[in-house]
Amino acid sequence: MENIFDAILFAVLVAAGGLGLSSWLMLFGIDKSAPAEVKQRSVFEYGFFGLAGIVVMLVMWYAIS
Repeated sequence: MENIFDAILFAVLVAAGGLGLSSWLMLFGIDKSAPAEVKQRSVFEYGFFGLAGIVVMLVMWYAIS
C-alpha cells in the first residue's frame, strides 16, 4: 500500500500514452473524400489530443521518477 500513489500515476501514464498514440495513428485514417473543413477539423483534433496525451504521459513519467 505504500506505492499506491505511484501505481495510480502509472495507470494515468499508460492511459494517456495510449490515447495520445492512438490519436496520432487516427491521423492516417482520415477520410480523403470528406470536405476540406471536416478534414482540417479532424487533423486539428487528432493532433491536439495526441500531443496532449503525450504531454500528460511525460508529466506522469516525471512525477513517478
